[in-house]
Amino acid sequence: MKNKFAYLLIFLLSLVVSRPLQAVVVEELFTIEMAVADQTTAVRLEAFGEAFKLVVIKVSGSDDALKSPSFSRPMQSSARYVKQFTYINRKDENSESFDSGQLFLKIDFNQQLVEGLLRENNFPVWGQERPGSLLVVSYDVNETIHLVSGDSTPEIIELLDEAAVKLGVPVLFPLMDLEDIALVSIADIVSRQYENIDILAERYEPDALVIGQIVGRSGQGWHGDWEVRFAEQVFKWKYRGSSRQQVVDQAIKHLARVLALEYALEDHRRVEQVLLMSVSSMPKFNQLISVQRYLESLSVVDSIRVALISDDVVTFKLKLRNDAEDLQRLIELGEVLEQLDLPFVNAQDDRQVILNYSYIDRGTIN
Repeated sequence: MKNKFAYLLIFLLSLVVSRPLQAVVVEELFTIEMAVADQTTAVRLEAFGEAFKLVVIKVSGSDDALKSPSFSRPMQSSARYVKQFTYINRKDENSESFDSGQLFLKIDFNQQLVEGLLRENNFPVWGQERPGSLLVVSYDVNETIHLVSGDSTPEIIELLDEAAVKLGVPVLFPLMDLEDIALVSIADIVSRQYENIDILAERYEPDALVIGQIVGRSGQGWHGDWEVRFAEQVFKWKYRGSSRQQVVDQAIKHLARVLALEYALEDHRRVEQVLLMSVSSMPKFNQLISVQRYLESLSVVDSIRVALISDDVVTFKLKLRNDAEDLQRLIELGEVLEQLDLPFVNAQDDRQVILNYSYIDRGTIN
């Protein structure tokens, strides 16, 4: 199974050369799958409670909400927030027995209820479109050091990737092919030779660059030394744990928290601003629908409607949960719209901001 994972991962990573890592739309933010022992009500309700915690963390970017007294009752009545659920029995491909396999419970939570609960209690809501992070990491076990890649350390890639999927954090790792190896070495990561690492990162064009070291020593445990850089900001931290898994999980958890500080929107900043956005270069009706759905998916947008259609220019009227700067920042993450000029104020209503964008036709928007 691990070999199959490694081959698939190497194939997916090979696509990066032609498609840089940028903002990613994270699907199924409100869906959790959990292994369960049986289909009894008691086991199901217990799974609902654990899955609810995972969804809150994934949607808000941290476990801060779970520590709040206001979430004590919702956690006890987590079934209220479940939209639907189903059982899945996954067979073991390596077993010839018809009875072998693991039972999973797939739980879909109600997006409106979960987001509403977070906003009511002034916790951030992190939307589907999230920044992509490139992880440049060294793995050192008793002074045997590797650069983390699909070829050299597939087991570490799997651990980091599983932790990232769990928290809805899009990550990617360098190919470490001949081109990458010529650009960066283990010494560059250990000594933080940013010039070489930055040149490597240019190949992948991530929204955030994560530089890290995972170090394990016999009898001394594990520790991680991490740094994330994005939007002209730098965050550094270290962590010690008794296992490799703990170090990996903490690294992704902290990365999610740091990114959410920038990109998740806090309800206490709510201003409910209304603005007009004109989008040009949209001659086809399906493009209008795609852009409207894209804008609706952004967490800052409360509601949207078409105000005017003129030739290939569509003007949308948006009601925002936050201000126009938050909207612009989220749009900059993606590759759907390109800003044409700076915002200006409607001459007929000095409270209404007007934004001008152009549609980037790069295929269908999901």
